[in-house]
Amino acid sequence: MRPKLRREIILVFACAAVLFTAGTLKSREDYMTSLPVYKHFKCLLCHASARPTSSSDLNVFGAAYRANGHSWDAAIAIADSDGDGYANGIELGDENGDGTAEIGFERSNPGDRSNTPNSVDLGTWGLLKSLFED
Repeated sequence: MRPKLRREIILVFACAAVLFTAGTLKSREDYMTSLPVYKHFKCLLCHASARPTSSSDLNVFGAAYRANGHSWDAAIAIADSDGDGYANGIELGDENGDGTAEIGFERSNPGDRSNTPNSVDLGTWGLLKSLFED
């Protein structure tokens, strides 16, 4: 094979790989931004690893979210995907599933059974502490 032709083939494959990856990363970002909050757990909300390489490593919440058409709504908010006794909406701070978080952070990860919400959130804890300060 001629060197020039070989370089052109490599360049075509490299460009195709970049375009494919860019589209995949963009769709993942769109999925995250459709959730009420995602800043703390990011990819771990839906995946078993912090740096997922494919959709095959979805956790139980990620699988439920995909089955719901990657849509955050009341149906997925009231579900308890990880079986920890807390609805997904409580864990993500949007109990009714309208897409507007009542708090600006995740209470816990709806895809991790061992990660549950604290009974007192950070704002309430600050208020309680202020009652006992001099």
